[in-house]
Amino acid sequence: MEEKITSQQKRDSVKKDYDIIADEYSAEFGRLYEDIEVVEEFMGKLKPNSKILDLGGGTGKLTDLFIQNGHQAICYDFSKEMMRKSREYYPNLPYILDDMLNMEEHFEKNCFDGIIAFYSLFHIPREDLNNVFTSISKLLKEDGILCFVVQLGNGEQFIDEPYLKEKGKGVLYFNFFTKELINEMLINNNFEKLYETEKTEVGENELGGDGNNKVFVIVRKKTR
Repeated sequence: MEEKITSQQKRDSVKKDYDIIADEYSAEFGRLYEDIEVVEEFMGKLKPNSKILDLGGGTGKLTDLFIQNGHQAICYDFSKEMMRKSREYYPNLPYILDDMLNMEEHFEKNCFDGIIAFYSLFHIPREDLNNVFTSISKLLKEDGILCFVVQLGNGEQFIDEPYLKEKGKGVLYFNFFTKELINEMLINNNFEKLYETEKTEVGENELGGDGNNKVFVIVRKKTR
């Protein structure tokens, strides 16, 4: 019988994989603002000088963008090699190196005006997902704004990753989201949806294959 992979093993595999491909990934995406219209939509819902947490921020490109736009921002990621690239690109950027599941150990409750998780939540194992959304809700102030992007689909998979293939490994852990799962996470954690849009990615190097759908979501933490 095939041995079950634990949540910790899944997260450790993602961390190891991003450490392996940090140089190649950063060379292509490290300072490239993807889907900037969604990021601008997120910033448009924040007050001036907002405090923002960039979850799974990698090189810190969005963290730096927020600071350039007059906000206070912190990058949070668990890949030491991605942090190394961040130090190369943005030497003075505030950065916390840790697993997303430990975010409550670093901050007080109700301390952020905005939290963004761009291209990171789909690496969180299904069994950890509600805990992550709960932590995000706890760290956000009332009426705080969360922005995230996930990949639509069903189930968990190890899928082809072009940079890893070049390194002789090949696959990266992904947790795909259904619309029902997204809505469940939002309802369970006191969020109301403000914005949603989908995008179909085309290209043989796209994670998840040619023609995969991503959904971008912005929500507000409701006042109890």
